[in-house]
Amino acid sequence: MGSFFVYEYFLFRKTTIQELSTLGQIISTNSTAALAFEDKEDATEILTALKAERHIVSACLYNKDGVVFAHYPPDREITSFTAKPDWEGYRYTATYLEGLQPVMKGSRRLGTLYLKSDLKAMYDRFKLYGIIAASVMGVSFFLAYLLSRVLQRNISKPILDLVVTATAISHWRDYSVRAHKQGNDELGLLTDALNHMLEQVQSKTKR
Repeated sequence: MGSFFVYEYFLFRKTTIQELSTLGQIISTNSTAALAFEDKEDATEILTALKAERHIVSACLYNKDGVVFAHYPPDREITSFTAKPDWEGYRYTATYLEGLQPVMKGSRRLGTLYLKSDLKAMYDRFKLYGIIAASVMGVSFFLAYLLSRVLQRNISKPILDLVVTATAISHWRDYSVRAHKQGNDELGLLTDALNHMLEQVQSKTKR
């Protein structure tokens, strides 16, 4: 179970980066005209479309000088966005996935797209896996309990009856006792053999 969670964890991280990278490429491609013509309204409208992506926390477009040109959400203070970071690509922090995607027109760089996504999807998935794992373990323990009860009835009780019978014979030399046969399986055959032996011993002791 632990190896499954580890596998899912790394698979999810890889998949999430691919998905955010694809989204970044789409947004950056659609933003080339807005940056080229310095159309802030168009750039803001493009970023506002990110509201359909519920895990996107924030985003912004930097112009070629590294200054914030447009941002999402629109009501967020522009001062909350730092100057253009000195790295590119996609990386995980403690609680977020961040990405910097260049906005290109041919070989000319017009600016940079910044995306920030939360990891709630991963937490929700592992929460679901935890519930499933707990349910499976609960059902397994319940079935194990039922199986133990069946085994106790079919195996342990006949053996205990034989032990009680053997104890009575050993302590009190009472050869009139008989073991109670529980079934026609191997233990049943053993019980028949013991009772037959007791009958023979009892008949000899009466002579």
